[in-house]
Amino acid sequence: MTSGIESTTLLHKQMPITRRRILNLLKENSELTADELARLLGISAVAVRRHLTRLERDQLVTYEEVQRGMGRPSYVYRLGEAAANYFPRHYDELAITVLETIEDLYGRDAIDAVFRMRSEHIFEKYRQQINEKTLDGRLDQLTRLRAADGYMSSWEIGKNGAFILREANCPIFHVAEGCGTACDYDLTLLTNLLDAKVVRKTHLASGDEACSYEIYPKTEVEQ
Repeated sequence: MTSGIESTTLLHKQMPITRRRILNLLKENSELTADELARLLGISAVAVRRHLTRLERDQLVTYEEVQRGMGRPSYVYRLGEAAANYFPRHYDELAITVLETIEDLYGRDAIDAVFRMRSEHIFEKYRQQINEKTLDGRLDQLTRLRAADGYMSSWEIGKNGAFILREANCPIFHVAEGCGTACDYDLTLLTNLLDAKVVRKTHLASGDEACSYEIYPKTEVEQ
């Protein structure tokens, strides 16, 4: 299984070098016309426009018609929203450094508080949207929310009758790696949102291919 970063990197390696150079030039210059790109690349404007058409289709560039002096308006090209993933962003490294600094300054309890508050914020975000009366209904709502947040979540009914929740990705894996507190709070979050008994069976942090959970209705004692 490749991560989003790995698949994005692979995509860019497969991209023709001229398109990569166009993206780099737009990053460096903010905006350029096809003619300006052609001069910088040393190729014809017609060839540049062919590449721009493909990049626009992939939402990597966008354009705007502007009036520059006398004569016909020009089309000015800029990076599109999808191009944000094209350029390296070391958010994971920054987050890890911040957590290490917090621990150095305030101790391990401060790290615990960070992940506890994160769990509480997610609970508040989700709880109004998880309102089905049945456990399978709540699980379906939770799975959709988690999938939208990048967990690649799915669920099914297991052989023993328990519900099985599977999450093939963890958006904060590299940040939470080595910090069991993050995973503990995530397990508690699932338990509270589903109002059920949740048992982790496999764990990405332990080298498994996914995090998976068996989910059962609460017993009268647990309620």
